[in-house]
This record gives sequence, C-alpha cells and structure tokens, in this order.
Amino acid sequence: MNIATGAMNTLLPKLAELVVGEYKLQKGVKGEIKELEKELTYISAALRKVSQVPVDQLDEQVKVWARDARELSYDIEDAVDTFMLRGKGREQEGQDTSSLKGLIGKAANLYKKARNNHKIHNVIKDIMDQVKKVSECRDRYKVDNIAAGPSLVSVDPRLEAMYRKAAEIVGIDGPKNELVKRLTNEDISSLQQPKIISIVGVGGLGKTTLANALLQDLKAKFDCHFFVSVSFNPDIKKIFKNILVQLDEDKYGHIDEAWEINLLINKIIDFLKNRRCLCVIDDLWKELPWDTIKLALQDGTHGSKIIITTRNKAVAEHVGGGIYELKPLSNDDSRELFYKRIFDSLDDFRPDLSKATEKILKKCGGVPLAIITTASLLATKPRCSVEWEKVNNFIGSGSENSPHVDKMNMILRLSYNDLPFHLKTCLLSLSKYPEDQVIRKDVLVWSWIAEGFITRVGSNLQETGEGYFNELINRSLIQPVNIRNHFNPLGERDVYACQLHDMVLELIIKLSAEEGFATTSLSNGEQAGASSHQREIIRRLSLHNSSNANASITERKLLSKVRSLDVFGRADLMMPVLSRFCVLRVLQLEDCSGLDNNHLKDLSNLYLLKFLRLQGLKVTELPESIGKLESLETLDIRGAGKSVIMLPLSFGKLGKLVRLHAGRVELPDGVALENMKSLQELVGIRLTVHAMTEIGKLRELKVLELFIKEESKSSSTGNSEELVRTCLQMCPSSLQVLVLRALVMLRSMDFMAPVPSGLQTFMCNIDLMAIPRWIDSSLSCLTVLSIGLWRARVQPEHLDKLAGLPSLRFLRLRARTPPGEQEKVVIHSSPSSFPCLTDLRFSCPLMFLKFQPGAMRKLCQLYLAFHAGRTNDHFLTNTFDYGFENLPSLQHVVIGLVGHERRKAQDAIRKTINDHPNHPSLDFS
Repeated sequence: MNIATGAMNTLLPKLAELVVGEYKLQKGVKGEIKELEKELTYISAALRKVSQVPVDQLDEQVKVWARDARELSYDIEDAVDTFMLRGKGREQEGQDTSSLKGLIGKAANLYKKARNNHKIHNVIKDIMDQVKKVSECRDRYKVDNIAAGPSLVSVDPRLEAMYRKAAEIVGIDGPKNELVKRLTNEDISSLQQPKIISIVGVGGLGKTTLANALLQDLKAKFDCHFFVSVSFNPDIKKIFKNILVQLDEDKYGHIDEAWEINLLINKIIDFLKNRRCLCVIDDLWKELPWDTIKLALQDGTHGSKIIITTRNKAVAEHVGGGIYELKPLSNDDSRELFYKRIFDSLDDFRPDLSKATEKILKKCGGVPLAIITTASLLATKPRCSVEWEKVNNFIGSGSENSPHVDKMNMILRLSYNDLPFHLKTCLLSLSKYPEDQVIRKDVLVWSWIAEGFITRVGSNLQETGEGYFNELINRSLIQPVNIRNHFNPLGERDVYACQLHDMVLELIIKLSAEEGFATTSLSNGEQAGASSHQREIIRRLSLHNSSNANASITERKLLSKVRSLDVFGRADLMMPVLSRFCVLRVLQLEDCSGLDNNHLKDLSNLYLLKFLRLQGLKVTELPESIGKLESLETLDIRGAGKSVIMLPLSFGKLGKLVRLHAGRVELPDGVALENMKSLQELVGIRLTVHAMTEIGKLRELKVLELFIKEESKSSSTGNSEELVRTCLQMCPSSLQVLVLRALVMLRSMDFMAPVPSGLQTFMCNIDLMAIPRWIDSSLSCLTVLSIGLWRARVQPEHLDKLAGLPSLRFLRLRARTPPGEQEKVVIHSSPSSFPCLTDLRFSCPLMFLKFQPGAMRKLCQLYLAFHAGRTNDHFLTNTFDYGFENLPSLQHVVIGLVGHERRKAQDAIRKTINDHPNHPSLDFS
C-alpha cells in the first residue's frame, strides 16, 4: 500500500503553499486548510506504517482503508492543483485607481478574490467531510497500531540450491572456475586480512548454488568452513550460533541461550585464531548486518576467504573486496536446464515443441530459477504445443497461478518488500511498459518527476531520480542497457536505459493490478493482471497496440481522473479523445508518425500536463495550442528524423518549461524566451542569430545543443563560419553542457572566449583547424571533451595542454590528417598529466600514441584507430610497443584498423593485451 503514501507526500507541501503562497485567501479559508493539513498528516503517518508491512500480511479492512485514503489523496491533489493554477489573484500592479477604469479593474479583482474564496471554501468543506470519514475508519480499524502480522512460514527456496546434486547444475563451471582463480590467487594483502568476493545478481540467478559449489570444491583446502544465510530479516544472534555450531558441533552444539552477541563474537574470534577459514555469507540484504558479522571475521590473517551473495550491488560495494556480477545462462545452458527438468531423456523431446520452447526461454532470460519454475509448471501439463503456448502467453501477463510460479514470485516479492516506499512506486510505474521494451532513463525520470514520485525538498529532482534509477539497478530489479556510448556531464559512463526481466514484469503487473495503481490494455484485448474485481476509476492508463481493445476500455471506464496516459503503437489509431482527460500529468505517445495537428488540437485543455512526449512526429510545425500548457515542464519531441520542426510563437508562454529535447527544431523570428525563467535544457535547436539572441537571455540554462542546418552547395562556408562566430559569443554564462552539431569547417573557435566558467561538457563535431586556445587548465570543471581537427595533426603541445585539465574524464580526439607518414605522439609521465582521465578515444589513422609509465594512471577505456599498413614493421615482428603495459587501470580496449596489414596487426595487439596484467577485454571495429 505504498502508493497512498507517495500520493500524500506530494499533497501536503501543496496545502502548505496554499496557506503561505500568493493566493489571496481569507483567514477563515486558511484556517480550514491548516485543519485539513493537520488531519492529512495523521493519515499520512498511518499510511507510512501500512506501507512498511508486506501486503500479504495486511488485514483486508486495512487494505480497503489504505485504498480509500489513496483515492481520496488523489482527488484532493487534483482539486488543489486545479485551484492553484486558476486561483492566483492577478491584480494588475501599478494600475491607476484614481481613474474610473482603474476603479472598475480594482472592483473586478475584489469580486474575483471573493468568488475564489467562496469556491475554495466549498471545496475544502467537501474534502473535510470525506477526510473525517476516512479518519473514523482509521480509528475503527486501529490502523495506527498496525504491525507486521503472523505469516505462514514457507520453505526457503534457497535450500533446494544448497542440496541440489552436482549433476543437476547447469552452466556453473565458467563462473565457478573464474571465482576459484580469484579466491586462490594469493598475494601478501590476502594473507594480512580475509579476501572477500561478493557474488551479485537478481534473485533466482543462482548465486546460492554457485556459492555452495565453491564451498564444496574448496573446503578441503581450509582448516574450517561455514555457510550461513542472513536473509531479509536477520536474527544476528542466531546467525552467530549457527556459525559456531558449524565450526565445532561437539563444543557448541548446545549453546547457552543466555550468551549475548559480544560473547558469541569473541568465541568465533578465538576459534578462528591461527586457522584458515572459508566463509559463505549468503543472501545479504543490507549493510548493517554485515557491519556486525564482520566483527567476528576481520582477524583472519592466515588466508581466510569470505564469499558473499547479495542482490544489491551497493551492499557489495560497502562490504569491499572483489565484486563478481553473475550473468544469466547462455541460450544452450538455458535449453539444457529446461530439458532436464521436463524430460527423462532428450529423446523424449518433440520437434513441434521447439517454437514454444524458444519463446518461453526468451522470457526466462537465462535466470535459472525462472527456467526451473516454468519447466516445473510445464511438467504438469500435456506435452503439446497448444498447452505450451498457453503457458508462454501467461508469462508476463500476471495471470498464471501455480505453486511453481508462486515460488518465483515469493523470491521476487522479497526484493520488492525490501524497497523503501518511493522505490516501490517507481518500480510499479514500469508495469505500464510492454515486455522487452527498452526504457530510456531520462524519459523514466522525467515521468517520475511529473507524477510527483520524486519529492525530496531542496534537492535536484533530476539527480534524485537518477539515484532512484541506479538503486533499482543495484538491487537487480531492472537490467541496465547501454546500447551506445553515453556519458553524463561528469564524464562518467552512463547507463542509457533499462529493461525488465519478464518475471519481474509479471510480478509488478500483478502488484499494480492489486493496488489499482495502473490499468494496462494488452494487444490481445485483455487487461494485464486482471482480476474478477475491476475498478471503474483509472488513475494511469497504458494502451498496447490494439485500437479495438482500447476502444472498449476507454468507453467503459471513467477517464476524467487519469493522471498518466501512455500509448505504445500507432497513436493515430489508438489515442482516445484528449478532452476526456481533465487532470492528466503525463502524456507519452510512442509512435506519432501518423499524427497531424488535428490529433493534437485538444492538447490545449490539458492544463495540468507536466510531461509531454511525442515520439517520431512527422509534422513540420507544432500547433499554437502548445502554448496553453501552463504546467508543462518537459517537452520531448525526439525521433522525427532529419526534418526540422518549427516551434509555435506561443512557445515563449511556457513559463514552467524546464527542458525541450528534440532532434531538430527552429525558433520562429517572433518568439521571445525572456519569460521562460525555468528553462534549463534546450536540445536540438537550429543555430540562428535570433535563436541565440533569445537563448542568451536564459539565465538558468545549463544544457544547450545546437545544430547548423546544412546549406546548399552554392552557399559559401564563410556565411556558416560567420554565423557560428556571431552566435556562440552570446552563450549564457550559466552553461554547463554545450554540444555543436554541423557539417562545416572552422579555422578557429578562439572567438568564444570568455567561456562559461562552469562548463562541464563540450562536444563539437564541427571540424576545426586548431584546438581552441581557451581549452586550458582554467576550465577546472570540464570533464567531457570531444573535438575534431581538419587537415591538421595532433601536436605534442596539444596533448600537453589537454593533460593539464584537472577534471577531464572523457576525451575524444578525431583528426583528418593530410597524407604522409605515420607519426608517434608520446603521452608523457607526470603526476598532473590527465589526473582524472578514465576514457580516451583517439581516432587519428596516421598517428599513434606511446604511453610512458604514469602517464594516464586512471585510464580504463581506450579506443585507438590507426592505419595498419603504415606500421607494418611493428607487426612483422609481432610487436605492438605502444606502452599499454604502463596503463595500470586498463579494462577495455577497442582498436579500429584500416590498411592491408590488419590481420598481422590484430595478432600483435592480441599478444600485447594478453600480456597485460589486467587482461583487458579487446574488440576490433
């Protein structure tokens, strides 16, 4: 019941703002609002208690109460938002009250103020009546005394992993051998303190199975060993007793119940003195239990090893030591495990089941527990393709009920129950997406902000939302996707998007339906996670690829209270009439290729809309109605290809807009931006003198991406150069990110000085004839730099200059050099040389780098492109002496080769990489 808590958290600050804000309310009305705020605070506290109890342990009456409180909070917030938008007094400042016209205006304002007070009084009175009913039910059901009730004790699913026969285990040899190598690689430091390896992965991936296999293989090499599970709600005293019993059952088989934790810790420390111990700490959920457990293990100075398993990468990082991220099974291993569970022999497998098998295994995503769960279910079904297709269709729909599926859900529910309420809300919001959807991180975070899921006061909402996203990844509930090289303004490799495992999607669809969080209409006409009890009120609606099915749901249901509408598929065939959505905050249309401005005419009625995403628009201009979206904070119209979309004149009226992200848009000459005080991000703007004149007035602008429209061949490049020169001198001083896209060449960019002092990212695909002089050590914040040179070579002094950038983490240098012999450029050793650089992309085919010891100590990622035919003397001797061994942090290498000696070059490079102590990954492009 966490959703109610989240809704209340967005409502209470708004009520406080009504009282102190500029809404010209009478004292009596303000008093009523304060009373309402007080009562809702009590309800919010009770909801927080409810949210901390797993849903399956809640009394049915409490569930009903929490649902009613949630629905009421939504209704109150809708009423308050509407009033806050329309209810502000707009008395004209400085008007002449001595004239008849001025007196009439003042009288009109007084009348409006009285009318607004009367309206809000009636609304508050109606709300208070409903709140009192909910409060009475709270007292009647004793919600304030709620606590986790008794639940049926089920068998721990990990027990099966611990006692599974070795012959039944599939796909474990590779990870096990890798971890054995890591654990048995002795060095001086591992003898001074226990070596720790944490195995991280989603629930059901086989972490316990792997840890137990390691224990069985290695225990003979140690003086003692133990295996303990910490679990979700650990009893630390019981864990310590279990350790002692496993270490010496004869001595500690009957431990005195009066022994306190500190005594148990001392007994373990005494036993492990001068002993080499292999320890497995399984299923570690949180940091605090480890901080206690490690007290008993930290003195193992004789080569002891500790293996941790956890779903949460942040916990593994807190523990310290090495981290091994367990990967899903390969397709072949998945198939083998699947067949072993169903058939006594592979000869029993029928070819007509192959198609359904592949579909099912794709949904299982290589997660052993998912495969075993599904195979166990199929083992109870007839072995025919029709039945197997039914099971395939059930996976991800939230519709299948069986003991086998329940076991998988139980493991995933543990992860869900461990989430704080705000992360539960964010995870449930992903239930609206189709299976296998790649979900962009930025889009997800923007929608969370628009719906009020991110509410921390006094913090950057974008950064907080990205923290939520990363935490869900760390907890293995969403899978990171990085389908392109993506870096944040700090130069850190960034996760671009995420996907959901089908089993996780199935769980959150079911939870979402249970809590009435979202309604999803599937392409087959069914409602995801549908139960016999269908709610008439829809708060979030997601439509998937079926106009007929969606027509029925939109006709039957009450849409006036929908807060989020997401359409996946052809929007022109599926989108309901927008005028029916009175309180919409989020509108996301995935495929707008068939839309025209007639489809968008009702946008002007969506006064509360905060996030608008129109993917793949084919229109040449946006409608003027866009300017009436008074609450709009995010406008995302990417995906339109190379066509340029003209923004409307009304664009300048979007006073609350924080970001515009587009492929290519143009500001019309008449538009003014000076009133867009909130605007921080402009991406995809055509560079014109008028545009930059207006952009220069934006004092809060942090991100700016400009493109120069390609001119006809008859146009002179001098005009483009003059345009860039004129415009870039107008950049606002607040800029942190500047990206330039154009197929033009400039002799220099020195005219940009002075550069915004806080610039963090500068990416320029304009070809320059020299590196700008203003790029020097004074740019203390610059972390990402990408520039290209035309018919110019990278000189040693260029690199020496770049080496002095104190914060630089990502550097891309591209040079189209004039013909000639290949040259060597040395990266010199110095403590101040590239002190923070972690990623280098050097694409200069007629130049190669030589790294001296200590030149780039933090470099992890390296991309080099060069001409193999110009350096064949190196490759004929099978050497590649570029100093890679002097890069102590190197992890990943990509080499781009041209020339007729590519094969010899690859062999020499492989040898060099294999000799590197880190054994970095190597790819050729």
